[in-house]
Amino acid sequence: MKFYAVRTGRQPGVYTTWSACEEQVKGFPGAVYKAFPTKAQALSFMGEDLPPSLTLLQVDARPVTGDIHVWVDGSCFPNSKGRLNFGWAYVIFDGEGELHRASGNDVPVEAHRHRNVAGEIQAVLQALEWCREQGIRAAEIHFDYQGLASWVEGTWKTRTAFTQAYKERVRALGMSLTWHKVQAHSGDVYNDLVDRLAREAARSTPDKPH
Repeated sequence: MKFYAVRTGRQPGVYTTWSACEEQVKGFPGAVYKAFPTKAQALSFMGEDLPPSLTLLQVDARPVTGDIHVWVDGSCFPNSKGRLNFGWAYVIFDGEGELHRASGNDVPVEAHRHRNVAGEIQAVLQALEWCREQGIRAAEIHFDYQGLASWVEGTWKTRTAFTQAYKERVRALGMSLTWHKVQAHSGDVYNDLVDRLAREAARSTPDKPH
């Protein structure tokens, strides 16, 4: 029996069949995955550069327990051709450990002016959409850019179509959200994790004009 570790794909995790693994990596830009003879080796590959305390997502879904905590981040930097690469990432935890994670580089063109914040907004929207699909109605969002909370709460004005759409979409979900500001690059384990995942996603952006 083989264990397929998907570190970068549609839904990172450890899979026990190639078909399940293939669904996560086929056609996914910059997919990172590898087969191992033991589960321990697959988990080690998944946990590379991560604190050992992190619980990794497994193939089988499990019931949600306890409060939901979501860490989000975005990334933006110029590539070798002077164009901008964008990335976003989120990780979701409940009372038993990591529940889900995802990352990507699909940021709308109209959001590019927002640089890193474009990815952070995308991360929030993607994370909350996943929560909605799972029937999760309340979550605590951990973020490092104040606008993510202030636009939704109305303490900051939304001066662009993208931030206005963001506010409206989050409010329309009808979830009970608690916002927690964290200092970027301050050693917060999970903030550092989503920062790294967002940068990896940005680096995997296809080389095409923005």
